[in-house]
Amino acid sequence: MSQPFEPTKMPGVIRFAVWVTFLNTWALFEETVVDRYGLWQYMPLYRVARFCTWDVAAMILLGFLVRRLLRPAAAA
Repeated sequence: MSQPFEPTKMPGVIRFAVWVTFLNTWALFEETVVDRYGLWQYMPLYRVARFCTWDVAAMILLGFLVRRLLRPAAAA
């Protein structure tokens, strides 16, 4: 019988790859939506086509979400 999936036993390389994939999704969203439609005008501290505080915030948020999603469920 196969063993259940345990995210905590997943290699760090895979966790990093998931985080990078989500970060690339954020960058694509920035380029195709925020920059193209001028939404950056309504975002304080946003810099068009440059690394800014919004990118740092996305990195932190995505890191938190990846950790949260790959954490094992609490024992019942």
